[in-house]
Amino acid sequence: MSSEGFKNKKIVVTRPVERSESLANIIRENNGQPIIVPTLELQIVKSKELLYIVENIGEYDWIVFTSPAGVKSFFSVYGKNPIPSKIAVIGVKTEEILKKFDETPDLIPKDFTAEGLLESFASIDLDGKKVALPRTLSARDVLPKGLEEYGAVVTVAEAYTSSIPKDKTKIIKLMDDILNDEIDIITFTSPLTVHNLLKVINENCNEKYDEFLDKLRSDVIVASIGPITGKALKQYDIPAIEANRYTVKDMIEILLQNI
Repeated sequence: MSSEGFKNKKIVVTRPVERSESLANIIRENNGQPIIVPTLELQIVKSKELLYIVENIGEYDWIVFTSPAGVKSFFSVYGKNPIPSKIAVIGVKTEEILKKFDETPDLIPKDFTAEGLLESFASIDLDGKKVALPRTLSARDVLPKGLEEYGAVVTVAEAYTSSIPKDKTKIIKLMDDILNDEIDIITFTSPLTVHNLLKVINENCNEKYDEFLDKLRSDVIVASIGPITGKALKQYDIPAIEANRYTVKDMIEILLQNI
């Protein structure tokens, strides 16, 4: 690994703007130039299911948080009261946000995926147990279905939405920058960051879509935070560098080892 880090390479961050700064800071610390182009917009949703969970939290044996946005949405309704349920989280960032509300998770998997969490739950008796799952409805069904297979009664509550940004100008400019060889690396931290980017370009600049895909496949270094995001990239035949541990810090470290 070079002591010069990224040597002022331009590195795109496609995360929602609320979650981009931590990754951008790590890039700066390693002499890179972060280019923040959100391909997701997050908005808190106070759904009737979320309100039910909050009002009846004492009924639940477990509450599972899969993202920082889910934690923030829950506490925007719940307030500062201690959570009586046991708490499971996916990922160190979700754990970090949870601790800001003076709560500590009872379960966090080594593998920061839905599959990893299910593996951690495998040795825990969930038969007949009530589990609350505040999250975005666009997430995969792997976790709630897996918990139900363990015998749990799962309440999925929409806690936030993940949508394509209304203002697409940054995404269009990113396409032009990549076509003009002005971007060195692009990072993806969820399947939707991949799908939304390509959907916007396909729908708004269809004549350049194939050329853009070719650039991602051959001329730009692509980084994936983990196998679920990597699977999304494979759908478009885009090769990616991927770390063994699914955090932004590990993603940056594996990039530094491969540039």
